[in-house]
This record gives sequence, C-alpha cells and structure tokens, in this order.
Amino acid sequence: MIHLEKITRNNWRKATFVTTDPDRKCPLDEKWVMSAAFSIVQSVYEEEWESRLIMDDDQIVGFVFYGWWAEKKAPLFCRYMIDIGQQGKGYGKKALPIIIDTMMEQYHTNRIYLTLEKENERAVHIYTQFGFVATGEMDATEEVYVYEKR
Repeated sequence: MIHLEKITRNNWRKATFVTTDPDRKCPLDEKWVMSAAFSIVQSVYEEEWESRLIMDDDQIVGFVFYGWWAEKKAPLFCRYMIDIGQQGKGYGKKALPIIIDTMMEQYHTNRIYLTLEKENERAVHIYTQFGFVATGEMDATEEVYVYEKR
C-alpha cells in the first residue's frame, strides 16, 4: 500500500539516494527538482519544511518535500520525485492524491500551491490533469499553480 513515511535515523541514508537521474549520480540539483539529500537537510534546518519518503509497503519508491509558504499563507507542494528505478509503474499518479490529502489534513486547508518550470511539460500535464490550475503568477522563474478541494 502506498503511504508517506518520515525521514528518520533509520532511513535517511537510503532517502538521500532517491533520484530521477538515469545515471544515479545523485546530483545536488537534478534537471527539474532539487535532490532528496538537499531537501532533507533543508527540512532539518528550516522547520517549515517536511521531507517524506513515498513507500509501497516497505519499498522506497519516491520522495516528497512540502511546507508552509508564508507569502501565500498556505502550504506549498514543492518537490516530488519517483525514483528512476520505479518510474513507469504508476506510482506518481497513485501517490499524488495521498500527498495532497496528507497536506490538506496536516495544514487544515483545502488549498495547496505549487510552482513549476513551464518547460517541464510532463509535470505540468500531470498536475493540471489532477486539478492544479495556473494562477498567472510567477515565483522567480516558476509558474504558480493552485489546487482547491471542493
């Protein structure tokens, strides 16, 4: 069963190697998303951020990073990746509603933001298919999207 798991003393090393890089070089800044390693460190030192593993039973399949966007006074779904070895198995679409529900429950809200590079067409397609809508705003070089549960 797909679920989210906190990064702990027992799993943080494995978590840092979740990557979308086909060569598994685990770069600090991958093509579309900051690395799991960077995100984990950020969530330790910036308490408004959360790092979670995406699990299928006891197998790591991905990683998510989210937190509080003070500017919008709402949660920001910031980084999301399915490990390169688990891509193409449907985990991305299965985990997305679980992440959204977890964030809504945790932050007691029905609105979640995310930002995307316009050129990341695959991500734009997935998120808009799920119900995220472009707001017309920009956050640095990324477009702002919002999801509202009705």
